[in-house]
Formats: sequence, C-alpha cells, structure tokens
Amino acid sequence: MKHLIFFISISFMFLGCSKDKPATPTGLSQTDSDFSSITFEWNASENADSYSLYRSPDGIADFDIIYEGPNTEYTDIDLVYATTYYYKVSAKNDVGESTLSTTVSGSTQIPNGFDVTGSSSPDVNYPFSYTDDFNGKPSYQSDPIGLMIITAASGDYEGHWIFFDQIESYDLYYHPDITDYPSPTGWLDRDDSATSILLSPK
Repeated sequence: MKHLIFFISISFMFLGCSKDKPATPTGLSQTDSDFSSITFEWNASENADSYSLYRSPDGIADFDIIYEGPNTEYTDIDLVYATTYYYKVSAKNDVGESTLSTTVSGSTQIPNGFDVTGSSSPDVNYPFSYTDDFNGKPSYQSDPIGLMIITAASGDYEGHWIFFDQIESYDLYYHPDITDYPSPTGWLDRDDSATSILLSPK
C-alpha cells in the first residue's frame, strides 16, 4: 500500500512539472522608428522562456533570426532609411519552439533632406532639403541653391540618383543602385576624378 501511495505521489509530481511548447506570440507590431532602426513589441506567450524575432527583406524568403532573448520588445538597428522590412516572432522553452507569428512589416523613416559630406568638392558639402517629386521620385534641393539630387529621366544614368548642377547643367555624381531613395554612400565624379561621399538623412 505504501508503495502504491509513493508511486501515485511521484506521478502527480511529474504531471505537475510538465509543460507544453509555448503558444505562438500575438500582437507583433511596430512601435517606433527612425532613419536606421525599427522598434517592435509583442504579447507574452504562456510557457515561454524566450523569443526569437525573424527579419526578411521581402517577406517571402530568407527570414533570419535577429533577436533571441526573454524580452517582448526589440529595436532592429543598422537599417537603411525609407525601407520596408518584414518580421515574424516565435516563442521557445525547453520543450520546443512555437509556430511563427503572422508576418508584419515595418519601415524606417523617410528623409526630409540630407547632409552631404565627404567630398573634396566643397559645393556638395552642405544640406539638401526635399522639394518635390521629379521623374516619379522625390527630389532634393541644395541650400544655397545650385545643386539638386534627382533621378535621371533619360541618358546614361536613366533611373539612377544623380547630383545635377542647375547652373552649369551637368551631372556631378551618380550611384549605380536604382532605389526609391538615394543610397547613403556613393561617389562624386567630376573632371575625371572620383571621391567618396556620404548622405546623412535629416
């Protein structure tokens, strides 16, 4: 009889300690962003010991883990401005990992202008401010007036971001990536010399 009572007690002990895989986290949403980061939060899951946040550039393939830990909030950093990324989250414990949550998107902020630095040519080392769309994409005007950042409508640099000298009417710079917004880095090409420059959003 004592053995039976001992066995039942041990059985209840193990049953009381058992747990399941955690439920799939809900409520994944963007709560903040700037030019190079996006902050997400999600609801805690029952039985969860930690969480894994996944990111994809297109929402279809290549979801990579960017965070693993106990928090239900994470700030994704070192991102590109004016860009959309896609995220999923899962919960984990020592039993296993939950299914992934529904995919949600998050976007970094769109610049109102740029500070352009790093060139040996002094006429691009000052701020550019948003003016209007040109060729279906935003354009930026230098201050003082004289240069524009625009998307070429035709010619060798069609569809590419360029610096255009409004006074002398020639191209100073281009970056070979066709994107919705200028790439943060590129080069100035003037008088057959190339110099690296940097665009900092503002």
